[in-house]
Amino acid sequence: MSAPTTKSQVSTTPSLKVWNSLVKKCLPPQEDEDAAFWWRLTGYHLAVMIDAAGYSIEKQYETLLFHYHWIVSEHPRQAPGPDGHPVFKSLISYDGSPLEYSWKWNTTGGEPDIRYSWEAINSTSGTAADPLNHDPTLDYMEKVSAVLPDADFTWYRHFLAELYNPDRSVYAKELENGDPPATTLMHAVEYNKEASFGLKSYFLPMKLFQGGDPATLQQWDNAIVKLHPGRSHPGRDALMNFLATSAEGQLMTRNVMGMDDVDPSKSRLKMYFTSRHTSFQSVREIMTMGGLRDVSESSLQDLRSLIVGVLGLPEDYPEDAEISVESTGGNAWPDFDALCEGFTYFFDIAPMSGKPEVKIYLTTRKYGADDLTIARNLVAWMRAHGRGAYADAYLGMLEKLCEHRELKNGKGLHAYISYQCTEKGEPDVKSYIAPELYHRARYTAVANGHP
Repeated sequence: MSAPTTKSQVSTTPSLKVWNSLVKKCLPPQEDEDAAFWWRLTGYHLAVMIDAAGYSIEKQYETLLFHYHWIVSEHPRQAPGPDGHPVFKSLISYDGSPLEYSWKWNTTGGEPDIRYSWEAINSTSGTAADPLNHDPTLDYMEKVSAVLPDADFTWYRHFLAELYNPDRSVYAKELENGDPPATTLMHAVEYNKEASFGLKSYFLPMKLFQGGDPATLQQWDNAIVKLHPGRSHPGRDALMNFLATSAEGQLMTRNVMGMDDVDPSKSRLKMYFTSRHTSFQSVREIMTMGGLRDVSESSLQDLRSLIVGVLGLPEDYPEDAEISVESTGGNAWPDFDALCEGFTYFFDIAPMSGKPEVKIYLTTRKYGADDLTIARNLVAWMRAHGRGAYADAYLGMLEKLCEHRELKNGKGLHAYISYQCTEKGEPDVKSYIAPELYHRARYTAVANGHP
């Protein structure tokens, strides 16, 4: 059966000169129907994003060609069925989409950058031959250094060896016993304007949807300690102390571990946790790690203004009040019950670092109003902070990514809004966009060929 097609959207935007050049004049039609499907859909999305973010013509070609060759063609995940049902459901996004885009907001004098997280998937992913879906990642690590020679997967290979049983029959047996196939590895590409593309890699706990493997925290910590055996690791020690002694830390659930694919001496080691608490009192405790981190009151109030503004809360919202779905105007959209509660945080505990850096992720796929309201609230905050130069471009970009439905008629495109305090300069703010690649409205019947 032919791969499905999405509603016609290719080559319809006059400003997408590089995209139109590639699809009309430069690249031959792909013989692999699965790869062709993902290129039409995600290539177009990426073209829209980098065009809106002001990428140069040269960088647009580099970005789209890297995506074409190394993400789409080299690892052609199976296209969904005609109704948009995924063959392998990735845990990167709540609807199973294998990519999640992000827009790094410009500073007052800067420009946005675009990146995405992705899972390498192929025809044997989640089968007895590759129950944890590791083979596409191993292939990717082996080959991508041909074009990005500075990519270094030393840490990633260390954790692969430490965390998984080389006997795959153990995991195949779990599939036979009814455990669903699930994401354990994923990656990210940062399409930096002023530097080489940056690669990142991540681990997810096994059995994440069943509450996570209870051994994960200890297994990960044991593997982290082995990075520098017999040597001090102040960032890790500070985090473990916070998790053990803080009332907020004790309630946090670990869900992802990530690293930069660079020389280990330059890499971050990011530990991601979810907290069900959403009060600003809780946010303050976690961002300061109970007072260990010196975060200025002005930075904390700036963060509070983002939370209040984006989620549509009243200015005098109580410090100790949890944020409910009802208080932010949220509605029960389809798949709503599957969305996680609370906020997410990461702690950078690289062996060479001292006190961990902390970032918060507002779970806007759960809290806040519809996607259009969230977008307007966010750009209003950006404009109020002198960072609104790309606000209109951002709104236009979202409209193009969400052509399958109106932004005001749904929720979930805005997966997260993140905020990280910095010692100098403006805070780092990013929008994480779940593109709803499997949304049924994207698809048209193919029984009679392409529309």
